[in-house]
Amino acid sequence: MATTEETGGRGRMPVRDRILTAAHQLFTQQGYQATTTKQISTVAKVSEPTVFRHFGSKVELFEAAILTPFNEFVDRWSQWWVDYSSEGSVEDLTASLVEGLYSLVREDRRIFQELMAARSDPRSDLHGAAVAVSGKLRTGLRAVHDAGLDIQADRQLFGIDPPATVAAVAAMVMGSVMFEDWAYPAGKRIPGHTRMIREMTGLIVDGITHRRGL
Repeated sequence: MATTEETGGRGRMPVRDRILTAAHQLFTQQGYQATTTKQISTVAKVSEPTVFRHFGSKVELFEAAILTPFNEFVDRWSQWWVDYSSEGSVEDLTASLVEGLYSLVREDRRIFQELMAARSDPRSDLHGAAVAVSGKLRTGLRAVHDAGLDIQADRQLFGIDPPATVAAVAAMVMGSVMFEDWAYPAGKRIPGHTRMIREMTGLIVDGITHRRGL
């Protein structure tokens, strides 16, 4: 028979969900390396062995707590952009693209930093997760790229190199978060979310709508 801890008790969140919620909170706040399964079990109010009964390893827990919602977000974000692309203005579409990507990386900045390092290190515990995340993100950007081809034709936007444009936009948006400690002028307050979205959106829209055909 399942214990109270296993079932969560009457009216309580199921124990697996509590573990996932605690893991997501701690991984995003502290990063993978700094977070222990003991800390996760404490926040989830379960024993550490219970964590391992539900998830065979810390990596498996990370993948369930971080990768699964990440994949779901990328699917929703890219599909919304594709569905809306036929009716939205260039400004609205660009703002949506920037907002979605910026918010994703900002929320999980510490995780992305660790994944970037792990992507180039096959010995890292997170190497497999890093490969999966980069692959999923590129698949989402491919959907944006393909929808962008229709937008380019419909709006008669000339002189655009779609793969380079998508890569440049993604690099600018992600870089504004990932290289926050490097990229902003010394002695100046780092701009907030709204200012960054507005400025990057304006740069992109101006860059793709004020070109002459070659």
